Amino acid sequence: MSPYFSALYLEGLLLGIGLFAAPGPKDTLVIRQGVSRGPVWSVVAVCVVSDVILIALGITGLGSLLGSQPSVVALLLLSGAGYLLWFGGQRLMACVRNQSMPDTRGGSSQRGLLRSAMVLGFANPYAWLDTVVLIGSIGAAKPVGQQMLFATGAMTASLLWFVALALGCQRLTELFRSSVVWRCLDAGVAILMVYLAVMLVTDSLDVFQVVLEGG
Repeated sequence: MSPYFSALYLEGLLLGIGLFAAPGPKDTLVIRQGVSRGPVWSVVAVCVVSDVILIALGITGLGSLLGSQPSVVALLLLSGAGYLLWFGGQRLMACVRNQSMPDTRGGSSQRGLLRSAMVLGFANPYAWLDTVVLIGSIGAAKPVGQQMLFATGAMTASLLWFVALALGCQRLTELFRSSVVWRCLDAGVAILMVYLAVMLVTDSLDVFQVVLEGG
């Protein structure tokens, strides 16, 4: 592989790592399964596959299409903010009600867990912003012969990130034997989701301002 094409792959890889390393709902699900010794690898598989599909959709033109419609991007940003607030509210309520610690005796059904991972992977506007809009629009702007290599780098970043996250969290199992630690985790997730939601709302207002000035 020539240095030029290696640079394209590396560009996609670094962009993907930079985006995926920002914690979101999917990361939280992987963390919870990892530290509780739940079926984390099936969740990782769904998270990675969903990223691969969304990146592919973005590269094929959907990302550029969305990116060229500022009002659509603004609505997507607001939808992502609302989703993050809802998700953070769920974790906050679990913390308040002392329901943060998973019941490892009964556990969640494999089907229910995979359904949750599918929802977080495909029905999560926050994930669409990272994969379809950002990675997809950047990749789609490259010449046709270079798009797939760039996309492959970003897809590899998703795989590396979620595998590393799962392996790292499995080493923290002993720490998460206390319900207090689980409640602290959920409280931290709730705060993080609110922070990310505020950032998305701010970005959406900036986009709306551009739309109004353009009109």
